[in-house]
Amino acid sequence: MKIFLAALGSRGDNEPFRALALEAASAGHEVYFAHTRDIAFSPDAVYTEIELPGSMEDIVATQGLSMVKALANYSRVMKPLMEGIYRETTRQIRALKPDVVVYHPKILTAATAAHSVGAIAVLAEMVPMMTPTSEFPAAGLPTWLPSRYNHASYRLIQAGVNALGSPGVALAKELGVIRSEHDISLIPVSPTLVARPADWPDYAAITGWWSIPDHGEIDDELAQFLDVGPVLYAGFGSMRDNHGLARADAIVSAARLLGMKTLLVTGWGGLVPTPDHMVSPDVVVRESVPHSLVLPRVDAALHHGGAGTTHAMIRSGTPSVIMPFIADQPWWAARLKEKGVGGPTLSRRTTNPHAIVAAITQARSLSEAIEFAAGEMDHEDGLATALDILEQAEQGVFPFKPA
Repeated sequence: MKIFLAALGSRGDNEPFRALALEAASAGHEVYFAHTRDIAFSPDAVYTEIELPGSMEDIVATQGLSMVKALANYSRVMKPLMEGIYRETTRQIRALKPDVVVYHPKILTAATAAHSVGAIAVLAEMVPMMTPTSEFPAAGLPTWLPSRYNHASYRLIQAGVNALGSPGVALAKELGVIRSEHDISLIPVSPTLVARPADWPDYAAITGWWSIPDHGEIDDELAQFLDVGPVLYAGFGSMRDNHGLARADAIVSAARLLGMKTLLVTGWGGLVPTPDHMVSPDVVVRESVPHSLVLPRVDAALHHGGAGTTHAMIRSGTPSVIMPFIADQPWWAARLKEKGVGGPTLSRRTTNPHAIVAAITQARSLSEAIEFAAGEMDHEDGLATALDILEQAEQGVFPFKPA
């Protein structure tokens, strides 16, 4: 089977696709993985990598995460990036003629391009926000919405997509394609955290998280740091704002009040260490670290609540507190609290060390429940489930039987 994967976004958006690419290629399929330079290209990849134009990291670096700036600069910044992505993915799909196209929700033309060559279009719904259900609101919308509005909340997401001009529909007219919608929706989240809604259509499935062991290793200094004394991890991935310096200082102060050391993972700028942090023996600063190697060795964590980081925290059994910034992050914070495996949610502007201390203390009191959830996740194999569905669909077994 020839599979084309197209990802767009930060590391958290890209890495699940990399994991699926590796799983499919290792099973003998011919795999092409298209992505921007926001994640490194692997010289030893067993699949073919294709570079897509642009970089989300560059955009975040120049305009941050401000919705006001994003809207004001849309025509000048985001629109050219997206149009380049649409053109290149369409060109590649039509040239390669894959059997299956698996794509990120931001790539609005991928399903149309897939249908133009007779391929099955598979939406990789990174968080539940496109397939309506009455059981919970769409990820990315306010979590305080009354439950009676759950199903209707998905219309707001679709309205936002439609506001981008329906490029998939326009491409369908250009190519003479009848359908611009996807055939299958795979949601790569853990059923331990999000059970499959009873009212979902049979073309949608929760597979389990798509992950592989992180690339890289722990350097000697960090290994020694993690070996001695309790450690608080703080990392906010691709998040960035103008509070990074105050946030880092408050977190280190809170860790000291708790008698803990601090591992500051700066990412794209969510944490900015002070000169004191750089020389303090109880603080280590890194730009990024391999979660699967580091998280099992820390005692608690503060993070933004991205889907990948959230899954990594629970899977490693690490008590954590979410300080959400945007999009689906508040949804994940609410989901963990509902499941009894997440501490209190803190504002990303929190600079009171005592508030951070209280939240971490409460999160650590949930250790038993978190360890139980970690054990449940150990039995999941999201990649195998996803690949099995793709193989069924390619062989004509469709609709597939959801797990």
